[in-house]
Amino acid sequence: MKISVLTPSYNSGKYLQRAIDSVLKQSYTNYEHIISDGGSTDDSVEIIKKHKDIIYVSEKDRGQSDAMNKAFDMSSGDIIVYLNADDEFSPGAFESIINAFKKVPSADMVVGDLVFLTDEESVKRIPSNKYTHILQYWLNVFPNNPVSYFYKRKIQEKIGHFPIDDHYAMDIWFLLRVYKDFKIIKIDQLLGVFHSDGLNKTAVADTGYHLHQTIKQHLFKENPLMLPYFYTKLVIAKTKDYFFR
Repeated sequence: MKISVLTPSYNSGKYLQRAIDSVLKQSYTNYEHIISDGGSTDDSVEIIKKHKDIIYVSEKDRGQSDAMNKAFDMSSGDIIVYLNADDEFSPGAFESIINAFKKVPSADMVVGDLVFLTDEESVKRIPSNKYTHILQYWLNVFPNNPVSYFYKRKIQEKIGHFPIDDHYAMDIWFLLRVYKDFKIIKIDQLLGVFHSDGLNKTAVADTGYHLHQTIKQHLFKENPLMLPYFYTKLVIAKTKDYFFR
């Protein structure tokens, strides 16, 4: 099975080599690494060009979702994973994923653990593989970084491109559809590190608001019977003083 590693990038030269190195250090070598760069003005392209095996495009795009879609359209792998330019894979992540798909051939997506890392803390996050769990985004049980989930190509072929006009919650937009209609398995393996330096989009955006709106719209359109469940859990969370916006 071939893995397609897809990296959207724009002016990420500060972190990009670290992300590339985490791919190059994998013990499983049947992969391709594709970088969709939005026309960076820093040293990103020079860094990419140092690696002959990386497939890349550097041109103006319409944001992260557009870059992700371009990278997927350029890919040819059986298994898809997105690696943000400021994050990294753990050693042995690819091998763990391939073993999981071989062990459970009917699985459509494999989810693993990740480390959320800031200057102040390092927290291990353990995502769930249950649809009802990821509706409760405030508990951090949905895979909140793509480094922690790999999926079969057919999933994205069926669901389609990420929405171009949503650059903050396209991940939960995608995951809600996957968790509802496909087979997800969870492995107890650390797959990567989600870096947050206080400047990346997750840190500066009102992420909770975007997640809330995306889940609400999804349930209204595709699974309205789950709306009472969602709002019941939301009320309970607020009364227990969970973080919520």
